[in-house]
Amino acid sequence: MTETQAKRQLAIRFVELMAANQVDQFSQVVAQDYKQHNPMVRQGLGGIIEAGQWFHSVFPDITVRVEQLVVENDLVVGRFTWLGTHQAEFMGIPATYRKASWVSMDLWRVEQGKLAEHWDVVDWTGLITQLQGKD
Repeated sequence: MTETQAKRQLAIRFVELMAANQVDQFSQVVAQDYKQHNPMVRQGLGGIIEAGQWFHSVFPDITVRVEQLVVENDLVVGRFTWLGTHQAEFMGIPATYRKASWVSMDLWRVEQGKLAEHWDVVDWTGLITQLQGKD
């Protein structure tokens, strides 16, 4: 496997673990001192595990489709489509039991074979609109 392929696999494995609710295995792909640029997520490996557990409590049947992955030097950029049923409070919205889909763009920096730093842009507005039944 080339270095580029290995970096692609890190991102794919990360979203697979998230969708499978196997966030306790994030240490396979995430550095201990994971730097998170999403203010809703605490820093470090523990922070992303905690966020994954919370997200799965809200959307327990979540699935993900990898739309596109680009690797350049130590960066991996992915575009993902997520689908799940809203089954717990989310951003002040009580469980609606509606299926919703949303898109995320994630950028990771890879260091020593693990995801070391993360930025994201998520279509929260589109997701909330669906949960409120305004789609």
